[in-house]
Amino acid sequence: MPLTIEIPDEFVAELRARAADPAHAARELIALELYRQGRISLRAMGRLAGVGDDFWSADGFRARHGMPVSGAADDLRDDSDTCSRP
Repeated sequence: MPLTIEIPDEFVAELRARAADPAHAARELIALELYRQGRISLRAMGRLAGVGDDFWSADGFRARHGMPVSGAADDLRDDSDTCSRP
């Protein structure tokens, strides 16, 4: 579902400083904040941010942005599944 919000130009400039596409930069920031609040899993954060929903891509994105591991139940289950693969 598309979501449209209006952001004042001065803040769009800050988003452009982060990435060429300000909409993508905003999605990354929203994904990081929802993850920080414990409202979405690590893999959901990666999917929303556009980096992929596999553990390693999402965790690399989290780490690059200095976000601590949340320890959410979904993440622990995903981690267990990832570690048990051959």
